[in-house]
Parts: sequence; structure tokens; C-alpha cells
Amino acid sequence: MNIKSRMASISAAAAMLVSVLSINVGTNIEAKADFEKNAVQTVADMGFGWNLGNSLDSYSGTVVGSNLGSTSSETAWGNPATTKAMIDMVKASGVETVRVPVTWYEHMDPVTYKIDDVWMNRVEEVVNYVLEDDMYCIINVHHDTGENGWLKANSTNLDTKKAMYTAIWEQVSANFADYGDKLLFESLNEILDGSANQWYNPSSEAVPITNDLNQVFVDVVRKSGGNNTQRNLICNTYCAGANREITSQVVLPKDTVSNRLIVETHIYQPFPFTSESYPNVTTWDSTSLDMYIDNIYNQFVKNGTPVIIGEFGCANKNNIDQITSWAKYYVEKCTGYGIPCIWWDNGNQYKLYNRRTLKVTEPDLLNTMIAAAKGEDYVIDTSVKGDVNGDGQFNISDVVILQKWLLAVPNTTLVNWKAADLCADERLDVFDLIAMRQSLVSADNLCASEDNWNSWVDTSAGADAEMTYTSNGVKMQVNAGGEYEWNAQFFYEGLTLEQGSTYKISFDYKADSKQSTSFHVMQGHDDYLPYYSGNLDWTTTAQHYEDTFEYTKATDKVCRIGFNLGGSGVKVPFTVEVANLSLVKVSGGSTAATPSTPSASVDVSGENLCADDNWTSWVNEEGGSSATVEYLGDGIKINVTSSGEEEWYIQGSYPDITLEEGAEYQVSFDYSADKAISLWYHIQQNYDPYGQYIYELLDYTTKVQHYTGTFKMSDKTDKNVICVFNCGGADPDVPFSVTIENLSLVKIS
Repeated sequence: MNIKSRMASISAAAAMLVSVLSINVGTNIEAKADFEKNAVQTVADMGFGWNLGNSLDSYSGTVVGSNLGSTSSETAWGNPATTKAMIDMVKASGVETVRVPVTWYEHMDPVTYKIDDVWMNRVEEVVNYVLEDDMYCIINVHHDTGENGWLKANSTNLDTKKAMYTAIWEQVSANFADYGDKLLFESLNEILDGSANQWYNPSSEAVPITNDLNQVFVDVVRKSGGNNTQRNLICNTYCAGANREITSQVVLPKDTVSNRLIVETHIYQPFPFTSESYPNVTTWDSTSLDMYIDNIYNQFVKNGTPVIIGEFGCANKNNIDQITSWAKYYVEKCTGYGIPCIWWDNGNQYKLYNRRTLKVTEPDLLNTMIAAAKGEDYVIDTSVKGDVNGDGQFNISDVVILQKWLLAVPNTTLVNWKAADLCADERLDVFDLIAMRQSLVSADNLCASEDNWNSWVDTSAGADAEMTYTSNGVKMQVNAGGEYEWNAQFFYEGLTLEQGSTYKISFDYKADSKQSTSFHVMQGHDDYLPYYSGNLDWTTTAQHYEDTFEYTKATDKVCRIGFNLGGSGVKVPFTVEVANLSLVKVSGGSTAATPSTPSASVDVSGENLCADDNWTSWVNEEGGSSATVEYLGDGIKINVTSSGEEEWYIQGSYPDITLEEGAEYQVSFDYSADKAISLWYHIQQNYDPYGQYIYELLDYTTKVQHYTGTFKMSDKTDKNVICVFNCGGADPDVPFSVTIENLSLVKIS
């Protein structure tokens, strides 16, 4: 809708109403009625929240105005277009606040900065979905900031940035000026300064410039009039940081109305547990989480300024029990401090809902958090579906018992009849028996959940495609392939591959025209490196693919199967379909996944590959890291004063190691620190892409500990291997010192 015509219609309607009633009503009467709650009261009323992530915040390029007149960016990152039914589902599940992140620059004229009507109307449509369900709705300036954003917290071209930022909020404020108090504006998302160490150790100007931009935001909104003169506004901290180094510099904007400002931060702690970049960190402790939450409480809430956690979440590494216990603790602690929490849902690793099938994917996790936000407990049903004989397992014996019971075989008893009600209709019949048989067949299949299908289309590279569900599979319509094969893809995620195991992969596939593409069993994180690959020659006749492969890398708990359909070689348009995808472990087990202590009979009398004084170190000072290194002859001591953003920013390492294919090695060393701290060690390639042969988290203490483990070199012989002890990315635990001594690496077979 055109902004001017919309406002004119509202004004005309208001004038007519006043005329009919013949009452002299002030223009702010309705606003006062709607805006009785100040910032503190509003925050107390927000309840548990959810982010509509990777939708209206998605972008397909870095050029201002590159997507004028189009809403294609909404589906560019794999999620379907938002519908009213989708938001209704979120409401019905118990959510009370929806944060709708919005990225604007692609939809703005590069000269006038005007936001095109198509995009403004689409944002308004989604906002209306939320408000019509009587939930709080937050809209913001999202990926205009951040690592790839044009808006940085630095002084380079700051006046131009401010002009564009001002133009956004002038238009958004005007468009939503008449909206009620359940619509909240958020100044900006995770703004960064563009430096090498911008997350934890920003430049000296970063926080002051963020404060200045928050002031611009408040001033523009208040000047826009209407209900915006009283609207509760949210000011994000620099990079949404919650650490003391950032929050201590925050200065709230001056406002024309009292008690209408809210501070927002994002807390993903402990970071290795919450991030998909650390696939083997699947357990947590509360140390770092407590520190960040306590800090924002003491800095703001305790002094009368309300705070919200605009984003929190945890990547699913097949550790949902740990995630649920972490989320319960997190939300309970914040609720006790009067801080509402809004879960970050990106539609894949962090998802709570399947936005295509409109169902909750993690009901126990969601219900636990909703209950915690109300100060209540949610009791998780730990019974095993299908376990009718009550032995704690679901297997063929349960199917046999139910079949006998349905046939009225004498002396047949169902210990737990509800476990057999797989159709969830409060009755037992042959349909439940069929469902149990189907569940048993798919029990060993790692690809048995349709909720784990997702897609990604890089529209910035010219790709255009859309994934939809079919019977026991998915299909994708590809209209443009883009530049590279991965520019259009769908994938099945949430897989764990165990070192030393053999897997059987199979699926059916067909297309509406001949195509040649590839698929990969691969990492679902970092560099997305493939573990197993295959080529598919698609035809209009359904084909069956089947093969086995041995997984030799370290156990990876964040894997996926990706089908690439892009690139300049595909003949568009075309449609492909994959059905009956199955990945089954046929041999091997988890015992080979990590180094283990060798038995006493292991011969370790061979040559120590780390016997010389060959220690070296590296400190990324440009990345904000600072450390001194002491070489001890038989080891190394690293004294860290600033650890930087990434774990590898500070390293003590032993290079020039050769690992032979098929050989088994024992590694051992002594390690200690001057405080309790968790840091990674790796045995890896000493060249790009720095592939890992062993990586493990070490829990340092002030007591000297001894590490011993064995591993088999399953890859090809590598003559350029390095043993690395990373000491970066540990802020705010600095300063600290770690010592590694008596490093030994011996070939034992």
C-alpha cells in the first residue's frame, strides 16, 4: 500500500468519526489508551519469544537496490514465504512475542534511499499476521549491519551511513505510525566495526558510534508523530554484546518521553556448545552463561532499564536432551531477572518449527522454554513410543504383541496401550499396527524425519529454485542454476557420522529432463567439506541409487546429505525429485570416535616423532590477540593477555610431523593452566584447508594432568602434519597461562 494514500485514508476516516460523534476528541486519546504500558511493563508482558529468522532478513547480494520490486530475497536462504497459517501455528504453540528481522538495502533506491512499496507492503503484511494474533511484534534493521552490512560502527563515510539509516527509519516510522503498542521498533541488529577482532574487542570508536546511531533512531521515530511519540523502542548494544567491556560503554539515548526505552543483547553461551562450528561440543556448563546474564542484570535491569534477549539458541548436534536442559536453565535464570528471551530460529540447525508442514519439530524443547518463561515446569514424557510391553525399547516384539491383542489372542496384555497409539486418536486399531511396522522399518534409517529437509538458493549468483515436500521425499523446481553447482541445492541435515563405521546410502531419484549433477555426504558446518560424493544422471524414469562407504574421519555430529542442482551446466527450467532417502550404519561403532587410553600391552617403544625442540607459536595481533610465549625445551608456556575472537588466533604448535596411512599412533602430553579453562588441541594438516585428524577439548586446571590417546591414520600419508594447542577465543577468561610439556607421538603399529 502506498504510504501517503494509506495515511490519508486513515486521517479521513478519523475526521469522519469525530464529525459523526460531534465530540472534540484530542488526537492522542487513542494513543494514550493503547500505550498504558511503559518499557518495564511491556517487557514484563512479552513472555517467551521466537525469531522469524532467515526470512525477511535474508539477502541475495551486497548492492543497494539490487532487488527492487521483488520479494524473492525472503526465500533466498531456504525458508518458504511466511504465511498467516505459519504465524497462527506459532501463536497456538504458546509464543507471545515474534521478532521479525528485516533487511532493507536491497529494496532501496541507491540514490534517494526510498524503500520500494512492494517490500514495505510485504513487511507490513507479515507484521499484521503477528499483531492479528495479539502477539508482540518487533521489527528492526537487520543485515544492513553485521559482517557483510553497509552500516558499520566506524567513522568511515559515517555521514552517508547516517543519512541512509535515517531514511530507513523515517519511512518505517511513517508507515507504522498509527500501529498500537504491541509493535516495537529495534534500532539495529549486530552492528560491527569492520576490524579484525570486532566481536569481543571492538575499536575505541565502535560503542560510541553505536550509541550515536541509537540516538538517531530514537530522534527519528519520535519526530514521526502519531503513536510513535510514545512507542516503546529497543536499542541494541554494539554487536548485541552482553560482556562488560561493551555494556559498560552503553549510553542510552536522550528521549522526549520517560521510561520508553529497552536494551537488547544476544547471548549464545557457552559458544562452542551453541555453535554448529564445534560439532563435538555437545555438553554445557553455566560458567560463561551466568557471567553474561549476571552482567546485563547488574548493568541495566538492576538500575531500572529493562532488557530483552533478542536472540538465543543452540544448534542441534543430535543432543536435544542437553539443549533442553541448557534452555531450561537459561530461560529460568533470565525470567528470574525479569528478562524475556526470544529464540533464534533460522529454519535449519536452530529450528523449532517446520515452516512447510506447519508443525512443531521440537515440542519438548519448546514447551520447556514456554513453561520456564512463566515460572513453571514442563514434565517431559520419557516413555518410548511403540513400547507396549514396557521394557523400555521399541522392537519387533511390541509389534507382535499389538497384533495378537488386535486379534484377541487370549492372555495378551498391553502394559502401556498409549505407547501403541501412534495415530494419536485415543483408540487402537490396524492403523496403529501399520504405523508401528513402518516406524520399525525406519528406526535404523538416519534420514527418517521429513523435518530435516532444507534448501538453499543463492540468488546473488543468479540462482532461482524452490523446494517442496512430496511423498516420503522432496522435489525442487530449478528456474536458474546460478554460477556454481551449490548455488541451488536441497539437503537432509542433522546426521551424525561415527569414525570407523560403514554406512549404506540409498534413494530413488528422477527428473522431468536429463541432467547431470552431484550429491555429497558432507559437513553441515564450517567449510562444508565432503566425506562421500556421487554423480547422478537424472532421467524421466525413476532410478535407484545405492552404495556403501566407510567413514574414517573423526566423529562429526553435524553432517548433511546435499544434492547440488545449480551451476551453468544445468539445462533450466527443470524439476527433480528424491524419495526414500536412507542412510543406515551397517557396521562399526562409536568406540572408535575419539582417542582412547591404550592398554598396557601396547608397544610404545618406537621413535617419538616430537622428540626435538621444534616448538613454534603464532599470535594474530591484527585480530586483537596478545600473548607472550616461553619455550621450555621439553614444552611451551603461553601467557595470554587478549585472546581475540577465534580459538586459532593464538597457537602453540609442533610442526613437521609425518603420519603414515594405515598406521596407529599414541599421543601423550602433560598440560596445566593457572586457572580452570577449556581449550582445543588438534592434530591436523599444516596447509590449506587444515583438515583435522584429531581434535579434542581439553579441560585445563591448575593441577598438571596427563593426556594419553591412540588414533589410526585412515587418510593418505601426510608429511606435513602439525600438533596445535589453541589458546584464542577465550575472552573474557584473560589473562591466563597454559603449559604443555613432554609431548610424545609414537607409531605403535
